[in-house]
Amino acid sequence: MTKVLLNKTAGLIASLMIVSMLLPVLAFASAAFQNVSYNNGTVTGTVYVDDATYSLLNGNNVVVHVYGDGNKFLGTTNAVYGTYGKYTFSFDVASATYATYATYSTYFPYTLKYFYPGNAGSVTDTVYDPSSNIGGGVFFPGTGSIVDSNGNVDGNALSNLFASNKNASITTTSDVVLLPADALIKGESLTIAMADGTSYTLPIAALKLEELAKSLGVELKDLVIRVEMKQLTGDAAAKVTDAVYAAGGKQVAPAIDFKVIAVAGSKQQEITTFGQYVTRTIGLNEVAADTTGLVGVLFNPVTGELSFVPTTFASTDDQTIASLQRNGNSIYTVVQAKAVSFADLAGNWAQKDVEALASKLIVKGTSATKFEPKRNITRAEFAALVVRALGLEVSGSTSKFKDVASDKWYAATIATAVNAGLITGYEDGTFKPNANITRKELAAIVTRAIKFAGKDVTLTDAQLSAALASFKDAASLGWAKDEVAVAVSEGIVKGQTATMVVGDANANRAEAATMIARFLGDVGFVK
Repeated sequence: MTKVLLNKTAGLIASLMIVSMLLPVLAFASAAFQNVSYNNGTVTGTVYVDDATYSLLNGNNVVVHVYGDGNKFLGTTNAVYGTYGKYTFSFDVASATYATYATYSTYFPYTLKYFYPGNAGSVTDTVYDPSSNIGGGVFFPGTGSIVDSNGNVDGNALSNLFASNKNASITTTSDVVLLPADALIKGESLTIAMADGTSYTLPIAALKLEELAKSLGVELKDLVIRVEMKQLTGDAAAKVTDAVYAAGGKQVAPAIDFKVIAVAGSKQQEITTFGQYVTRTIGLNEVAADTTGLVGVLFNPVTGELSFVPTTFASTDDQTIASLQRNGNSIYTVVQAKAVSFADLAGNWAQKDVEALASKLIVKGTSATKFEPKRNITRAEFAALVVRALGLEVSGSTSKFKDVASDKWYAATIATAVNAGLITGYEDGTFKPNANITRKELAAIVTRAIKFAGKDVTLTDAQLSAALASFKDAASLGWAKDEVAVAVSEGIVKGQTATMVVGDANANRAEAATMIARFLGDVGFVK
């Protein structure tokens, strides 16, 4: 890698020498890189900042990001204060290891290398030279480089950002960000992050911006997408805390109301669902030594209830971040859940999975002390279990099924599962909600849930056959054969014995819960 960098750096050094001769930089004049050089595997240089930027830094060092061949991120180093407005840096490229955006930083993305605070939207050629693919990118702490203090995003700067990275990131000090649609449409996704750990990753294609503009009666250039990440306060925050206490848990993060709203002059249209999972993050109030009992939840302000949201956690020395995935927006927070146990699960093979799911608000006991693991589970009950595990909003009508009355507890849940493509009814127009569900039906629904979660589990004919090769009764799986094979290959379904699937046997509550637990781990919805 060092040899490649030596060759690719030559163009940048020459470019910098020409620029330095034509535009000698005076201290305090403007932010710029100077005297950047490469020698024996080390990149060194100087960063000059203007008066305004120096004030913004408030005594902090400037952070320099270094990139290598193919614009791969190599690492970051502090540019150390020397004299007023002048910071020097040195980076050991030879020992650097390529890193990805995800493992580098959620809050200070390297794609900000083009921009300077106080001069939002400007591009400095000496910072990044595409012909050499190595240069320095500077991020100034506490500022959003292309976002002003009111949350307005510069369209030209956003377009330039997407030209470098279609899955770009920006930082903001405002909890409301206004994105010009004609610039936004040039990217694939945009992560908007705040220093406290709150962020939102906007799936741009899912917004259907051109259709949205047309429906609001404006051209794309006149459409603005407003993203809100507002922390609840006062009575609104108190209601969330009360709901957490009522559930026996402890709130360990602020409650954040995430919204995406299309604005066209005086017209507005809130976008509540996206047809795919969207990631938002929330920083916990303190570093979590153990995240096992933590769960991300959605708060329903109408019912006052909490529900499970697929959530993973990552901790650094000074912060724990929760990443919550869901296909819609609402109010979210993180809870230290109450430990749940059932007397009739003691020593049961499914005890750990069932009790973990119960603490995450996914499964429920048949009473406060009983789970009845061997009891059969019905089609309606399993539909509810899958809907909760996917974090879906329960809504819809089941009028298409003549045996699902609208006043039954499962009516909207079944509608939700059917609309998501997870389960179907029968040719005679019935759903049979109270019929026992079989093991192969369970496997088929879980396989559909895996696909709904966005994981590609397509298998070749040879792979399908290999997955079921050890089971003597594979031929009896009939219509469910391929879906059971996928579930087996993903490690979610195991035979009742080493050689028998027994797909037509009724499934019990322990088997259903265990499949859900394995599914959540398989698609990365828990960690």
